[in-house]
Amino acid sequence: MSYQPTMFIFGLGFTGTILSRMLVDNGWRVRGTKRGGIRPESGINMLPPSVEVFDFAADAPIANPDLAFDGVTHVLSTIAVIGGTDPVLAAHGATLKTIKASRDLWAGYVSATSVYTESKGGWVTENSPTDAISKRGQWRRQAEMDWQDQLGAEVFRAAGIYGAGRSAFQSLLSGKARIIRKPGHLFNRIHVADLARIIMAAMEQPQQQRVLNCADGNPSEAGEVIRKAAAMLGMDAPDPVDFADADMSPMARSFYATARCVDSSQLKSALGLDLLYPDYHTGLAAILAEEQRLGLIKDIAT
Repeated sequence: MSYQPTMFIFGLGFTGTILSRMLVDNGWRVRGTKRGGIRPESGINMLPPSVEVFDFAADAPIANPDLAFDGVTHVLSTIAVIGGTDPVLAAHGATLKTIKASRDLWAGYVSATSVYTESKGGWVTENSPTDAISKRGQWRRQAEMDWQDQLGAEVFRAAGIYGAGRSAFQSLLSGKARIIRKPGHLFNRIHVADLARIIMAAMEQPQQQRVLNCADGNPSEAGEVIRKAAAMLGMDAPDPVDFADADMSPMARSFYATARCVDSSQLKSALGLDLLYPDYHTGLAAILAEEQRLGLIKDIAT
């Protein structure tokens, strides 16, 4: 019988769905979790038919972990920390540690660049300080360390994840797009397809407890991206609002509290990987074509 690697993905959301498609296309067996165990049967988040879906939530562990983890060779979590606790390790950490002790098990954790100490717009690398000013960043960093200590996990610090179905085009077409003017507030992005490719490349060249920044090479202001997307749609971009005057939720305001440029050169040096979408220009062009193909964008003003 030929060997078939088996991935278990905690969190078959935006990133988990794209990754599962790539894995299935490459001959993997894939299982994972969604709240309620409900799999989308159509639309942008449709999973391949072969993906087995299990119910999981912070207050609802997997009912039959023996079945879920049977034969699993790789495990990945895309689930954020909830109230300071990583829900996956809290519910199934002990079981996963037992599996790892009995056989080779690759583990990965999708984190965020919010773990870094405020750099006031400067560049950060994987070796930069990680004393985050936000609670979410502090929780993320603790979860990273827990995944590394307990399972030897590789950590993927993702910048703002975007792709078809989650881009500036949707916010513009829905009338919800805003440009918050805060000069010098730069941040990176990562196309969801590139993030999935990074994870796959890391699994092909595994290194326990490795940390990788997952970001494009073009940090820029959010308003830049919205204006570019509006031009591609033939729309007027919204008028900018000064940060000091903007009506925002505490979570949205916290996004503007920090600024950093993320160095992801290790993707090339460690994995030999070039991004398909190294900047938002190429990313938006691909997303527009994909969203038109899927019927998410039907008419563009000229």
